[in-house]
Amino acid sequence: MSKDPITIPGYTVHGELGKGGMATVYLATQESLRRKVAIKVLDDSQEGQLDERFINEAHLIASLNHPRIITIYDISRLDDGRYYIAMEFVAGGHLKEQAPSKCPEHALGVVRQIAKGLEEVHAKGVVHRDIKPANILFNKDGSVVLTDFGIAKDLAIDTDITQTGISVGSPSYSSPEQAQCDDLDHRTDIYSLGVVLLELLTGNNPFKGDSHTVTVMNHLHMPLPALPANLFKYKYILSNMLAKEPKDRFNSCTELLEALDEAIEDEINSVDDLEDLDDLEKLDSLQKLEDLQDLPHLPGLLDVKCNRKISGTRRP
Repeated sequence: MSKDPITIPGYTVHGELGKGGMATVYLATQESLRRKVAIKVLDDSQEGQLDERFINEAHLIASLNHPRIITIYDISRLDDGRYYIAMEFVAGGHLKEQAPSKCPEHALGVVRQIAKGLEEVHAKGVVHRDIKPANILFNKDGSVVLTDFGIAKDLAIDTDITQTGISVGSPSYSSPEQAQCDDLDHRTDIYSLGVVLLELLTGNNPFKGDSHTVTVMNHLHMPLPALPANLFKYKYILSNMLAKEPKDRFNSCTELLEALDEAIEDEINSVDDLEDLDDLEKLDSLQKLEDLQDLPHLPGLLDVKCNRKISGTRRP
């Protein structure tokens, strides 16, 4: 973090957490409530559209209320006129910083949590348009939160603050229609999340090329790569997330979640001798898979499964 933070009234700023294309994020303490927060400060710009886009981001986040979506606390302006958003501080870093997992179950758990958040986003008529590892944050308990709604779009509003004919989002994770600047709906987010899942499972994003043009062409024409034998059972999910035509994808995150739940249920059922888990009493009392999915310790449960598979250990 930087050693020369800015001054924000009502907050003690500790330093810089990161910097994006139009804003800088700082770690701070909200003095009135003595809690750590992340403050996103819009960079100095003479473009009124950036102010509008920044305010739009704050309003969109504030309209969403879900544990898998970042929580916003306030929006205001600095003395120099720049806008800032104060939001929850998620302490575990982002997915891009995480060491590659050797376990498919971990990938399924992460993607399922984001799909739950997107289900709420899409139900509000909003498309995120920038699903990528850097926008997936980890809490210390292993649960994840979706952030950065800076280029999200409310489909009910027939305007777009971004420039017409210029693609938005991150090329390595953009859907074919997004890369071509076509009209978008919620299925573009499903595609982008599919790229994240493929990367988590295989350790590689095959669509990422040496240039923007190559990357776009890969999204348009490259078929789903052949999967190794241990991952072949996930081909159905990946094929229905990464279809080139939106009509051939899962029609909603609800459909995607049903497929993920089935895959995760298979993995949970294959955990050897659950009797040695501390959560046995809770697990025994659960009658429905969705109950288990909503437990905050689900990522830890899947990690237990992963660790056993990797180490080859079993309960004596």
